[in-house]
Parts: sequence; structure tokens; C-alpha cells
Amino acid sequence: MSGSVTDDALLCGTCLNRPPSFVRARVPLCYQDQIAQLVQRFKFSASPRAGALLVTLLEQALRREWSCPGTREVICPEALVGVPLHPLKARQRGFDQAGWIATRLSKRLGVPCYQAVRKRMTPSQRGLTRRERQTNLRHSFSVTTALPARVALVDDVMTTGATLEELTRACLSAGAQEVEVWAVARTPKE
Repeated sequence: MSGSVTDDALLCGTCLNRPPSFVRARVPLCYQDQIAQLVQRFKFSASPRAGALLVTLLEQALRREWSCPGTREVICPEALVGVPLHPLKARQRGFDQAGWIATRLSKRLGVPCYQAVRKRMTPSQRGLTRRERQTNLRHSFSVTTALPARVALVDDVMTTGATLEELTRACLSAGAQEVEVWAVARTPKE
């Protein structure tokens, strides 16, 4: 999904039938071929060069969208929140990839970065259906700090949006009034 949830021309069928809690998703790349390889190098081999390139690609896409003539005025969020891994999973992997991306974007854009917490270890989302993903993640995030009104969630890859939907709910509970999603890449529809 890309664009505003009020712009039906840019919504997928799932979002038309059941609109998400977030207001829009900005996801510039497709998770396939070289982009998938780059994300995997970053995520599973902890390659800082691959991560830096992903941050640059996302930042450039955001800035390009913000500077397009004729688009409605873009209001920069007041906070970024990376989609957190469970602390045990982050230790196993050696880092939290979405938090890494969010921290670097925060510095480049001059927007503060807030922390969310994954409260419980959930099984991998890989291979699960949309409904299974939603059930798997229910009540798994919290944000303990009061958030400003406009927040952008940051992730590396968006698949069904179930993770981002659940984290959006936690952000709204923490005071955010509008949440949008920024992810580097989107998995292609099957």
C-alpha cells in the first residue's frame, strides 16, 4: 500500500475491505532480486554497508516524494519508531535491523527516534498467512513513552502489514494521533 488511506486508487483490495490503523505506507522498493539480496545481507549478515545503502535509498525516496510538485503538502512526522525485535532475537542476530535504520534516518532527517518494546517472543512470521500473522502478534508491542501526534514507523520489509498494524495500535495507545509506515521494501503480491 502506498499513498493515503483516503486515496482509493492507491489501496490494495485488503486495505479497501479492512482499512489499516495507519494512515499511509511509504514503501519505495520491491523486495526481490538485488533489493532482496541487499536486505538479506544487512539483516542476516549484519552488513553495515548494505544497511547504509538501504537507509540512503529510503531517505532519497522520501525526500523525492516530499519535493514532488503538485503533491499535497507533506508534514514530516514528529517522531520515528523502529519496529523492534524481541531482545533475545536481537542478541541472537547481533542487532535490531529496523531500530538501526530508524536511528540513522532520525539523525539524517532531524526527527527524534522513540523506542517501542516487543513484549513477548513470537514465532517467525515467515510462511504464515495474513490471519496467522495477526494472531501471532496480538498485544506483542508496547510504547512506554508518551508519543507526539505524528509518528512514522520504520521497518526493513513490509509483507502483509500485520506487524505494522499491531505496532500502530501501541503507538496510538501511547498518544500518537496519526501513524504512517516507512519501509524500505514491500514483498511482491503472490
